[in-house]
Amino acid sequence: MTTQRIHAAMIQILKPLVSFLMFLIVLFSISTILTITTGFPAWLSATVSVVCATFAAWFTWKLVAGERISTLVAVTGGALILGGLFFTLGFLGPMVISKDTSQGSMIGLFIAAPLGLVVGAIGGYVYASRQNAAEEI
Repeated sequence: MTTQRIHAAMIQILKPLVSFLMFLIVLFSISTILTITTGFPAWLSATVSVVCATFAAWFTWKLVAGERISTLVAVTGGALILGGLFFTLGFLGPMVISKDTSQGSMIGLFIAAPLGLVVGAIGGYVYASRQNAAEEI
């Protein structure tokens, strides 16, 4: 097999795996944040969570495939993915490391998630800008 065929096969394997993982992470983070911070009915929280998670999975699919992504989609997708990832690590991490702290999960809610949103949005913008600059050359 040539290197190009191996690369294409790896992309075909990674696309569904990474997209599904991002779907689960964003679904968990959005539903947890909505449950903690709002008084929305359960159906509305579930609907918003599934829509955001589906968007993140679609964005991840396009990102892994190397397809062109618009700036708005890159900024939103990057914010959702890194915000969800940071929230999950910040929310569950303290629970794993030190089980006796009652407020450890607040790190994910008040520090990690907002930081992840900002870093993800900036990263998405930079990615889309570089992609657009590469097309102009």
